[in-house]
Amino acid sequence: MRTLLLHFFDSSNHKHAAILQNLSKGAESNGNEVTVFDASHDSIESLHLAFYEYIAVAVTSPQFIGAKVPKKLLDILASAGSVDGKKGCVVVIKSGLSSNKMAHVIMKELESHGMVLDYFDVIENVDHSVAVGKKIG
Repeated sequence: MRTLLLHFFDSSNHKHAAILQNLSKGAESNGNEVTVFDASHDSIESLHLAFYEYIAVAVTSPQFIGAKVPKKLLDILASAGSVDGKKGCVVVIKSGLSSNKMAHVIMKELESHGMVLDYFDVIENVDHSVAVGKKIG
């Protein structure tokens, strides 16, 4: 299955890089063809969501409290055309007190665009990301 791993991680953070690598390897171990897209730094003009059968959105939660959809995700969804009926999931790196709320906010936004989410999780640590990655796709 063609899978997009759309992440909003800090690529200079070693923990985030290790989690991203584990998510990608875990999804590939299930036979998925995974494309990793850094939404914070890559150009969204080159991203075509219609090409993918499964879209995994990976974000970090705020350091303390609060949760809101990243503006770049809204831009991606607006320029993507129709994602109606696409399967997907949401994973959030635990940080602060709002990790579950962040997952809920992102899920609600994706579902409002017609995506069908079959999985969500809050990643506790690097080791936990291996198990989470195997459930993507």
